[in-house]
Amino acid sequence: MKKILLALSFLGILSLNAQIRIKMVDPSDNTVILRNYGGSTVDVSSYWFCNFPSYAQISGMAINSGLTNLASGEEVSITSSINFGTADAEFGLYTTNSSGFTDDMIDYLQWGSASHQRESVANAAGIWVTGTFLSVSPPFEYTGTGSENGVANWGTTLSVNDFSVNSFSLSPNPSSSILSLKFPQVINDGTLSIYNVLGETILNKKLPLNNALEIDVSNFNQGLYLVKINNQVKRFIKR
Repeated sequence: MKKILLALSFLGILSLNAQIRIKMVDPSDNTVILRNYGGSTVDVSSYWFCNFPSYAQISGMAINSGLTNLASGEEVSITSSINFGTADAEFGLYTTNSSGFTDDMIDYLQWGSASHQRESVANAAGIWVTGTFLSVSPPFEYTGTGSENGVANWGTTLSVNDFSVNSFSLSPNPSSSILSLKFPQVINDGTLSIYNVLGETILNKKLPLNNALEIDVSNFNQGLYLVKINNQVKRFIKR
C-alpha cells in the first residue's frame, strides 16, 4: 500500500510540473515568461534555468511582473541571471539542477543550431526532437496550447524578424506612468499598436505628424508589452 501511495504522489508531482511551459524567451535581455497551462496552482520559485553549463534558481532572479506562485492561466515574467546567446544557445527549465535526467526536465528549446548539450535529454523526455532548432529571429514564443512539444510549436513574437533597433526609442523603460517615444524623423503615415504578451491589442492609434509621442500607461496592468509602429516592434515593462 505504501508503494502505491508513493507512486501516486510521484505521478501527481509530475502532473503539476507538466502544467508549466516556457512561453517566451528573449535572449537579447534574458527575459523569460513562464505560463501555467494546467488547472492547479504551481509555485515555480524552486525551479531552475539552465543554459549548459550554467544553472540558476528562479528564487534568486528578478521578477518583472506576475508571481512565481502561478495559478491556472497565469504568467510570470523573469529576468534570467543566466545569459543566453542571441544567435545560438539552448534553454531548459528544470525541477532541480541535475539537468542530465529526463524526470527533472520540464521544458526545453534550442536555437541557432542543433546538438546542444541537453538536446538528448529533451529528446528522451519527449519535449524536443534531436536535430531540430529554431531558425527564426528572437524573441521566441511558444504557440501551442500547453500539451504540444517541439520546434513546430515555436515562432517569433509578432513581426520581430522585421525589428530595427534604431527605428524608435522608448523611455523610461520600465515605466509606471508616461512612456515617451522618439522617432528619427517625422512619420507621415504610421499606426501605433500596443499588445500584451497574449497578443491582445491594448491600444491602437494613428500617429500624429511629429517625431515624438507620449503615452499614458498608468492604467495598464503590470507586465510586459509590445509596442509596434508599422513593422517595427519594441518591448516595455509596466511597473
